[in-house]
Amino acid sequence: MHEVYFFGAGCSTPDRREIVSNALSAIFPDAFIAVETELMGTAYATLGTQPGIVCNIGTGSDMSFFDGEYLSASLHGNGYVLGDEGSGAWFGKQLIMDFLYGTMPRDVAKLFEEQYHVTKEVVVKNVYQKDRPNAYLASFVPFMDQNRLNPYIDTLLRNGFDEFVRTHIMTYPSYAEHECNFVGRVAFHFDMQLRDVCELHGVNVGRILKSPIKPLFDFVIQREMDNALTVGNFGAEFE
Repeated sequence: MHEVYFFGAGCSTPDRREIVSNALSAIFPDAFIAVETELMGTAYATLGTQPGIVCNIGTGSDMSFFDGEYLSASLHGNGYVLGDEGSGAWFGKQLIMDFLYGTMPRDVAKLFEEQYHVTKEVVVKNVYQKDRPNAYLASFVPFMDQNRLNPYIDTLLRNGFDEFVRTHIMTYPSYAEHECNFVGRVAFHFDMQLRDVCELHGVNVGRILKSPIKPLFDFVIQREMDNALTVGNFGAEFE
């Protein structure tokens, strides 16, 4: 029997998981299908079965506490309009606002304009009229990566991560007692600023992964092998 394990953003409710499961079943009709949240994948990839805090910081941002088996109900991950502090979309929004308002340093603004040819009309069209405006805003992350040592970019990164830590991680009463793990390209590429901000607030940083795929795959394979062995041993006791 084939098995498909899917970990995705937005798969936090039974009805949404059912939608994804039905779609996968149409492609893999004879397979066992399991659908979980993206944060659960992050937990398995970074913590395995150990308790700790898990955070996703990529195009969007989210955070939850993992007790080694279950994720706590998350009050975070409210999307790029109402949240996503410290994410690619959040940083992109700050860049665009500073550029359009004329508060971006002149040297950075010159580089930004040359690379993206941004105008108010272009921004309005992409943010208000096209699909996936969050992805458009996050598309400016490479510019930040190229200019990460510029004081303006460095300050922007630290302010964004500070907002994420204060708004999300520090709302958990015992955050300082647990390891905090991160997954996502924004957390990975700007790990220096992220680590500095976490240290400032007493956050114990564990792993920072760009992608959870390899450790997540290894965890699921090992878990299923252990389960099969346990079932086999249990059955052997009654032979």
